[in-house]
This record gives sequence, structure tokens and C-alpha cells, in this order.
Amino acid sequence: MKKILIATDGSETALAAIDAGLELAAEEHAEVVFVHVTSLLELSPEPDDAEAPERIPRAEADAALCEALKRAQEHGVTSKTELLIGYAPKQIVRLARDIDAELIVVGSRGLGRVKSAVLGSTSREVLAKADRPVMVVRETGVREPVGA
Repeated sequence: MKKILIATDGSETALAAIDAGLELAAEEHAEVVFVHVTSLLELSPEPDDAEAPERIPRAEADAALCEALKRAQEHGVTSKTELLIGYAPKQIVRLARDIDAELIVVGSRGLGRVKSAVLGSTSREVLAKADRPVMVVRETGVREPVGA
């Protein structure tokens, strides 16, 4: 394996996916490309936002990608980043094709079928649309019961 694409949004499940993907990349001596996909809605300033960005953010300033690069460095894995705008599942699958990634790694919050149908599931759509292997990583932390 020469190239692995790891999707991140900075969430705990994405961090678990990063760690799992980096372990595999280190074993395989593979290069990693991290991708964070943001939507146009997330870039749109609030009407009264005096601190509105004047231009599209750069990958170097993206917190999720910076954390991913830091973890890659700790694992001794060569890595690059891509900050894309659009619909996450579509952009992830397209980038995997463009860079000829041999594996896509994504995190999953484990929402279940009903919540996924309402809220959407990036990992589920990537699995359905990808033309290459996909590794879905669930967050491993123990969650507190609601109301505890």
C-alpha cells in the first residue's frame, strides 16, 4: 500500500480514524493524505459578524488538519493535507480517485439507521460510493449514559 486518504473533521471519531489510519500507514510505509471537507454554509459569515473572513480558509490554518499533521509527525508518517469545499462524501470519494489512494479511512459516530437517515452519515455514503476499500473506525471511548 502506497497512499491512504484519511478524512477528518476534528471530531473524536475523526481522531480515532486518524490514529488507526496512521498505525496502518506506519506499518505499510504508506504516504497519508488528510482531507477536511467544509460546506459553503460553514464559510458564510453571519450577517452581523464583523470578523467575517475575507477569503477562503487555507489548509495551513485549519485546526482539524493541523492536528492530523501533528499526529502524523508523531507516527513518523509522511503526510499532506487537502481542504475542500462541498458535500463531504462526494469530495472524499473524488479526491481518493484523483490521488489514486488505495484506502479511504473515515470515522463513524455510530448513529444507527434512524439518526443516520435524518442527519446523514458521511461514512455510510463513502462506503456506498467508493470504488476502493474503505475502513470505518468507530470512536473507542466509553460514553456516559444520558442523565448520569
